[in-house]
Amino acid sequence: MATDKYLTASQKAVDCLVKTVCQPDFRKEHGDIAYYFKAVTSLLLGGKYKEAHIILDHISATCERNGDFISPGSADGQKSTNGAYNEFWAYSNGWIAIGAMRLQRFSVAYPAYRYLEKFYHPVLGGCCLKEYSKTEPNTVEVLSTAHLGMTFLTFGNLDRAVKCGENLQKFIKFNNTAKSDAFYLRMDDKEKLITDFPAEAAPICAVKANEPNQLYFFLGYPIAFLAKLSAAADNAGFRESAATLMDFSMRCDKSIYTSNFSHKVGWGAACLAKACDSGDEKRGMYIQVATKIADHLVSLQSDQGSFLDSGPEMDNLDQSAEISVWLREIATELGRI
Repeated sequence: MATDKYLTASQKAVDCLVKTVCQPDFRKEHGDIAYYFKAVTSLLLGGKYKEAHIILDHISATCERNGDFISPGSADGQKSTNGAYNEFWAYSNGWIAIGAMRLQRFSVAYPAYRYLEKFYHPVLGGCCLKEYSKTEPNTVEVLSTAHLGMTFLTFGNLDRAVKCGENLQKFIKFNNTAKSDAFYLRMDDKEKLITDFPAEAAPICAVKANEPNQLYFFLGYPIAFLAKLSAAADNAGFRESAATLMDFSMRCDKSIYTSNFSHKVGWGAACLAKACDSGDEKRGMYIQVATKIADHLVSLQSDQGSFLDSGPEMDNLDQSAEISVWLREIATELGRI
């Protein structure tokens, strides 16, 4: 399978990060955590170990707050000028915790992990948008559950990862993905899907199969996590749930194959293809999904190695780091088939 082009594009993006975020002058002028938190893993996987440590040192020195990570000078309740990282508070932390663990930087990894445990919902098993509260309403959310579930898995807490997987299975069941044209992404403390929300919040509260340009990463991360969890827990049911969610993804508008936000769907499809039995007739479809999305991402890359040059610098470098990771992961998963 021709996946070398994905590795080449990934490495080119890593080289772009070395020339930007890894430079001292850049870091003096750019304090926001959104420039850096994905770069640790991108640089590590690209073989730039020294640079990965430099960026993690920078994050630890300038952003760490009792296990949390907040951009210097942020107002209360803010961690970045990128509003998404304020809404999904634990998301950047999960990237940092996993990157630090992979680098064996335990003095950073474990305080970060202990902070993330505060987002776990002890009754529902999923993870909340904010720290779990015994007295205030909580919102359990799909991306947070998949991402922190992967974090728990990385840190060896299989029991808690399984609970996250089981919560995602409930999301899939309650959404009735075989028949529904919407996948709702949030549930309340009573395990009821949240289907009523302001119109302006719709993109982060549901994925609509019959509408274009949805935030498809909300589907991709749980697919990848469930596929990985199936192997870790030796439980085929998690792989079957990943396949059910992939079926919904493949019913989505064709823009899923050309969206800048489909990178995690490509990763999820590659993970699911590898997790399939060799005789599974759907494996070929999953490979096709992964390669179609990866090919589109490669087509976006500029001569400088970044992927979103037409957008703001922060978004460009943030997404270039992330896309470099998923292209490498897609190539790795498909290369093992």
